[in-house]
Amino acid sequence: MRHILFLLATLSQTPAELPAHDRNAVYRAAVEQGLEVGGVREALPGPTFRDGLSADEQKAALAEIAGSKRGAEEMLQRSVSAPHKLRLGDKKVEGAVIRSGDLYLVLRGANLDAIDPADAIGRFKGEPVEAANMRFEVHVLAPEEAAKAPAPPAAGSEWLSHAKGRLLDRILLEATDRLAASRSADSLILASKTDPGFTADGPFPNRWSTVAVKATGDEVGPPRPFAGGIGYVKMTRLAGEDDALLVEAHFAFAEPSDWFDGAPILRSKLGLIAQDQVRRLRREVARPR
Repeated sequence: MRHILFLLATLSQTPAELPAHDRNAVYRAAVEQGLEVGGVREALPGPTFRDGLSADEQKAALAEIAGSKRGAEEMLQRSVSAPHKLRLGDKKVEGAVIRSGDLYLVLRGANLDAIDPADAIGRFKGEPVEAANMRFEVHVLAPEEAAKAPAPPAAGSEWLSHAKGRLLDRILLEATDRLAASRSADSLILASKTDPGFTADGPFPNRWSTVAVKATGDEVGPPRPFAGGIGYVKMTRLAGEDDALLVEAHFAFAEPSDWFDGAPILRSKLGLIAQDQVRRLRREVARPR
């Protein structure tokens, strides 16, 4: 969910050209190939709000997500605290649990045509994000850093980002994701996938370690490889509205069983994180520029 903020960190009036969704390799990999963990593949669903839906079809889809027409009307409210919907799923595999989720919200005050992912990501400052006793810092690799990657990103539509996280004072986590953006007349997609080309012991690694907080300082365990995750955010024009976008985010990630013995401790925090990020996003959009 952290990549939603990339899209709206900067609203530019001269967005760059982006490929069509069917040429977004990261997005296609997320929905066609998925994430492989413990010999099992978990693919993400296609968008609920497909391009080409009529206003009535969009409203019907939103009502189904919200549970009723009244619920859909509440999601359409012009409020930072307007309801959003988060659905979570789990799949146990060998040595891990695949945690997945689908997040839906309506974003007011955003102009789809003015959102330029290249500009937004280029200006991203990497400020730490904290929620539910978890902290993440994201660094977008500079062109000279990305050029040394096993597979350098395509200029203007792909990027590499390295995230460092601390989960519940028990797990230290690092992962390098490949991001890819694409655009159609009525929607924008930003997809992400942990790049397996970055090993656990190389630069910008995919790895995790246990951490024990002690009076003498943190005691960090040996690093282990991290399979990472996949996800995408799709922002679609709400037909009949000048300033509203239907935002859906779909994601899946590997949670090694050694983190919390398979218990849903991390899963229980995802609702708090979603609420924090949705309100943060809405405030960012409403902020004068």
